[in-house]
Amino acid sequence: MWQVVLGITPTTVALFLAAALTLGLALALWAALSPGSGAPRTTAVALLGGWLLLLLVATLLPSQPIGSGDATVWWLPGEGLFDPGAQLQAEELAMLVRQEIANAALFLPVPLLLRFAAPHWPAAAAFLCGVGLCVVIEAAQLVMRAGRIADIDDVLCAAAGTVLGSALAAVARLTVTLTRRRVLPRRVVRAGP
Repeated sequence: MWQVVLGITPTTVALFLAAALTLGLALALWAALSPGSGAPRTTAVALLGGWLLLLLVATLLPSQPIGSGDATVWWLPGEGLFDPGAQLQAEELAMLVRQEIANAALFLPVPLLLRFAAPHWPAAAAFLCGVGLCVVIEAAQLVMRAGRIADIDDVLCAAAGTVLGSALAAVARLTVTLTRRRVLPRRVVRAGP
């Protein structure tokens, strides 16, 4: 995961957000153009499954043998960023910020894809699924004791990522709805003779 964190720049963040919005727009447009077809929903389910697999590998892959580490929990939000006794160098602070952005980015596609995989679920349910998944992952990291730290910052960043993912899904659906209303001509209704 560190190789990914090192590649996070404002440009890569903007490209990731643009790609996520493009995916949302494509799924929303596809669903709108073929309302009777289950293909957009099936595609969203497949993409969601693939992303969840990637997310679980990235967050639960042990960095040392299982059971060999400490059961560490960081409960204080921003403990690494805002601790006055930490005396972080600029590079270390930049790395921590990049890590938090990566954590948020890992969870952004979950509600985005879930809103198209289960279109009748409310946005609040998608948000709760994303945050609940992160809590389960943090608990698993704690129980595994395999070189990972259960951190409240990860849960907060996952919450931010799920809010952003839900918002992008809503923007995509709204954009497609408004565009279709403006582009499609209205039918003229004539009174009968």
